[in-house]
Amino acid sequence: MSYKCPRCGEPVHRGYSRGAQMTAGLIGAAFYAAFGSFVCKKCGKIAKEEFSPEERRKMTNGTILLVIGGLALIGLVIWLWTIS
Repeated sequence: MSYKCPRCGEPVHRGYSRGAQMTAGLIGAAFYAAFGSFVCKKCGKIAKEEFSPEERRKMTNGTILLVIGGLALIGLVIWLWTIS
């Protein structure tokens, strides 16, 4: 889901950390994206407080879904590991 930058109107995306992905793989990247900041290519990091309350609610829902997805992935890996 894409959000508009409150400063310039360009699309923003969730932060990305190559270090988190290298350390913890897909799960690390998902958790970093869930709790990281939003970034605009023109303006840089954007604080959540700059977005409208409606957009912040959508961001919170997205964060919850990313966390649930990460936990489900961890559970799936553990389950696959125990049955083999």
